[in-house]
Amino acid sequence: MSKKSSIRAWLASGLATIVLSSCSISTLDTGTFVSVPEERARISVGSAFYAGVTPQRIGFADSREREEYALYRGADGQAEILYVETRSDLRRELALDFNKLIVDTVTMWRFHQGQTLNFGKTEPLKNDIAQFWAQPFQQTETGRQCVGFSSTWDTRTDDPKLRPSKLMFGYHCVPKGETLADGGRAFVAGLQVRGVSVPLRVKTAYDLQAGDAPLPPRDQQAANLVTVQDGIAGGVAGLPAFPLLIGRHYNTNDGRCLNC
Repeated sequence: MSKKSSIRAWLASGLATIVLSSCSISTLDTGTFVSVPEERARISVGSAFYAGVTPQRIGFADSREREEYALYRGADGQAEILYVETRSDLRRELALDFNKLIVDTVTMWRFHQGQTLNFGKTEPLKNDIAQFWAQPFQQTETGRQCVGFSSTWDTRTDDPKLRPSKLMFGYHCVPKGETLADGGRAFVAGLQVRGVSVPLRVKTAYDLQAGDAPLPPRDQQAANLVTVQDGIAGGVAGLPAFPLLIGRHYNTNDGRCLNC
């Protein structure tokens, strides 16, 4: 290896150490970050756009919520999706504190940051999960046509703020030079959540007793977090705000509630 190559390798290693160190100081300590295998995945895309594509999935969990991030990238486009749900807590009630429009969630994704976006009209669209909102848009500089989508459901009717316990949002874009047409509606219509709108993948009765897999070591969890926030090699992707940390306790009486 040349001296110049050695210096580059040393700088890259140092940068990675700095990134992981900054994660460990803050976000990394909020919960656990795991690579999600397909048999435990919750997000399911039924659209033909990504037939045969194995997505990149990272999961997060703390005492209040579970989050799953999925990146689909193939010859027919790119999509990123986030699904969040509250966890069971027998002692306290939980809801998700999230109220953003599609124009706000779209710009949370690294793929659209720094781009001028031209949005069309928002329209309701019912699928097997819940009522979704879909909004077409275009990246002005690249000309890529996309659709943004979002939905919240399973509203906690005893929550004074009537917040949901489940949430999904994301986008789907076709390659440069291609027209989205009705493909955006078809993509949103084909979204599913395993364990909600379709069954979980259970091969045998023994799978139900398997429990959670062992947690990965801390350095691997840090790498998983960086994967979601900064994307993976091969293109621009990522959700810098991951994890959202939007789970909130609430009271069903007049008592004081901290961090509600």
